[in-house]
Amino acid sequence: MILTIGNINVDIICSVPHLPKPDDKVIVSNLSIVPGGGACNFAVGLARLGSDVSLFGHVGNDHNGKKGIESLILENVDTSNVVIEADIPTGFVIILVDKNGQSIKIGYREANKLLSTKEITTNLLKNVKIVHVSSVNAEIALKVAKLCKKLNIISSIDLGGEMMSLSSEQILQVISDYSIVFMNQLGFQRAFNVPEIAKVELKKAMNQNVDIFNITIGENGSYILADGQIMEIPSFKVPVIDTTGAGDAYAAGFIHYYLEGLDLKDIGTRAAACAALQITISNARDGMPRKDEVEEFIRSKQTK
Repeated sequence: MILTIGNINVDIICSVPHLPKPDDKVIVSNLSIVPGGGACNFAVGLARLGSDVSLFGHVGNDHNGKKGIESLILENVDTSNVVIEADIPTGFVIILVDKNGQSIKIGYREANKLLSTKEITTNLLKNVKIVHVSSVNAEIALKVAKLCKKLNIISSIDLGGEMMSLSSEQILQVISDYSIVFMNQLGFQRAFNVPEIAKVELKKAMNQNVDIFNITIGENGSYILADGQIMEIPSFKVPVIDTTGAGDAYAAGFIHYYLEGLDLKDIGTRAAACAALQITISNARDGMPRKDEVEEFIRSKQTK
């Protein structure tokens, strides 16, 4: 079983001609309201690939919360650990998506903010192979990593916006006990206090006490750092509709195929395929592929 810990949200997705600048005004051309949250999207991505996955987080006892839980159950995600709050509404994220698929996210945490370190217990982690945290605060991330280390459980973290206000030293402290770390280009720059990603900067990451680093760099692919090696994984060129959820899809693909025992290059390639398929569909979840879709997609690219 894989346990994922993090936000349960509603995504309010607004299609706009361009992302606004200060004092700018944009008109929404299309609006959709769908279940979201990084931990939820990751869980759905894993379930569609065939993994057994459970979710832990907080949600309101409101219409949005009930629809969110219902959507997860339909995807075969175990929601028995989800805490339903009677008096606090479900969190939401407003997502502005431009014509090129780039996005800006504005989150309101609500029930998500009740997730606490006291809830991260040995009992919660019972019979779990991997614990993955997504967009949690530093205190929870630290508690998960230390408990997993004590229990000899694989741990992974996807750095979210909650970490971006921390100093470089604080971010490195948070990730130091994790087995697998996922971060995008901005996260890497913040963590290592560098203006760009270069080979010399990547070598700094390998000095951390982390087994595997995954650094996604959008259309330029990703880097996987493991066993003293730097592996470049190219992205797949696809029509971009919405980049929301690409990181969740990549992480889900990586963890699923990692547990299958593939070598890192094959794992990275399939994770990249999951992300590519996700961004061809609007919203953070609908494009999450199933296993046969990933394999067919890779075959189709190899024959060209």
